[in-house]
Amino acid sequence: MTRPTLPQNGAQWPALHHDLMASRANEIQWDQGAFYYHWPEPGGNVHQAAMAAANMFYTDIWLGRFNQPSINGFAEELEGFVLDLHEAPEGGAVTLTSGGTESILLAMKAARDRARTLGITSVRPTIIAPWSAHAAFNKAADYFDLEIIRVPVGEDLRADVGAMAEAITRDTIALIGSAPSWPYGLIDPIPEIAALAQKNGLWCHVDACVGGFLIPFYRELGHDLTPMNLAVPGVTSISADLHKFGFTPQGISSVSFCDEETAGHAGFSFDAWPCGRYAGQTIQGTKAGQTAAAAWTTMRLLGRDGYLDLARRLSRTTNRLVEGATAAGLRPLAKPEAGILTLTSDDVDIFAVSEALNRMGFPHCAVLNPEALHYVINPVENDVPIDALLEAMAGAVTDAKASRVNRAGKQATYA
Repeated sequence: MTRPTLPQNGAQWPALHHDLMASRANEIQWDQGAFYYHWPEPGGNVHQAAMAAANMFYTDIWLGRFNQPSINGFAEELEGFVLDLHEAPEGGAVTLTSGGTESILLAMKAARDRARTLGITSVRPTIIAPWSAHAAFNKAADYFDLEIIRVPVGEDLRADVGAMAEAITRDTIALIGSAPSWPYGLIDPIPEIAALAQKNGLWCHVDACVGGFLIPFYRELGHDLTPMNLAVPGVTSISADLHKFGFTPQGISSVSFCDEETAGHAGFSFDAWPCGRYAGQTIQGTKAGQTAAAAWTTMRLLGRDGYLDLARRLSRTTNRLVEGATAAGLRPLAKPEAGILTLTSDDVDIFAVSEALNRMGFPHCAVLNPEALHYVINPVENDVPIDALLEAMAGAVTDAKASRVNRAGKQATYA
């Protein structure tokens, strides 16, 4: 393949606009991909307003606190929103990041550096996580020279606290729980994990990148869900993506800490160069100011009432999909709790069903162990995408049972 080179002459906008539109010709369409992981869509005019706000701050930078007053104001309000929803104690702190992976990396960097101050000088400190924890924890271990020990989950597919306890050694610095886990959509027993961490003087991180802006509203609506926020004794930090069920445009997450001192371990500071002190709380240096403006606009436009309404719609959509999938011959791998639905079958090869759905143009993620289809729920405004997916599922099950389609091998991926 010939490597692209920058053209000598600039193009005209009409030609570029045509190319931009043409580039999307083969992309996944909303009515077929609404429950794939690419589509956080609140409906109404929310995204249009966020885009308008982003355009107003298109050229602004976001670099720590060295910004225009407007960007600092957006960031400070967003930080307050996050701490409020996660019931942070007085003195809690939050850092806004580019995504869930960065949030997890910062939490693990902070856990490592705090351990150093406590005299833990292991060559490779260890973090203990359930098998279902996000792969970003392994990335953090790789980046920060940590060892990660993954322990099996229980029969209920949640973290096995007993197994985590048995894995603790003198080198352990942190325990991990998910709310919910990406593979199964289930909330781990966070109070028990946090109590175990507290008993052993360890850091407890809750990965709520998926559920951090949904679970608080589900609980407010009466859903019986495990407590998972900073109000839980022993929880040290929590990661939560605004661009998932916070419904902001892509590119913003958060990592919250129980206090300012703890948060300080995530930061970086250096002054041995010609320009003096260089310090920051994120891995990124300069970020786009439009990200803060768009996120602030989204959250202000929705407010608590808007998020509660979206939570109601998400719950309704989940129930419709479960009922329809069951009628088609599938079943939930586990009762969905917080925005993720996994489907399997006792009567048909689920990856043959997967292959049939892919051929029909209905993309989805997959879980390898146990084998299941994986969907992220959207609070759709009408039933068109629900009906389309359920019709496709029924046809896919029929084709798989009749051996008109077989599994073509399956490699679950998440990138």
